[in-house]
Amino acid sequence: MAPKSDFISYLCSLEFQKIAFYKRMIGWIIVLVVLLVLFLIPVGIAAHFLSVYYNKQEKTLRDESEAHRKILDGTYDRIWNSSKLRTGISEEDRRSFNDIYPDLIDKSINNEAFVDWILECNPDFDPNEYVPLLENIALDRDRFITHQRRMLALIKEHRLLVSSKPAKWLIHDCSAIQYVPMDTEYARWGRRI
Repeated sequence: MAPKSDFISYLCSLEFQKIAFYKRMIGWIIVLVVLLVLFLIPVGIAAHFLSVYYNKQEKTLRDESEAHRKILDGTYDRIWNSSKLRTGISEEDRRSFNDIYPDLIDKSINNEAFVDWILECNPDFDPNEYVPLLENIALDRDRFITHQRRMLALIKEHRLLVSSKPAKWLIHDCSAIQYVPMDTEYARWGRRI
């Protein structure tokens, strides 16, 4: 009977070895899980704060570009209203004003062509009003060019932000800012930025 008891004691020792092995494995698994959790929590927190930072930066660029778009749209209205008031032209002439507006902004219209347009719309135009009108247009043109230049810079900055590696994975809205610049010398300069 001695051989059977040796065999049983051998099996029992194997069983104890297995139990000891499993205890060591469970200990290592617990250590790995704790280390993984301790690593993932800070990484998750950092990713969250980076996401908030990049999304706030993207929203700021969108809001600023929208403000510049409103200023650019307002320039048209200011030039139209000052032209209408100073020249006495009617609201029906707005369509023909749309045709010369880009040339007014780009300074590619000469004074004679602008006077001809005014006289075509209102033959009773007082020439004394022409110089103040041109001064107003020049001020609005400079304002328009400044804001359009800034708008193009914002579009470029936004495009760079949403295409950079960590930001493009964390920003919720990566769509481009939509804006078609008026074709002026400054807009051509802005496209080369």
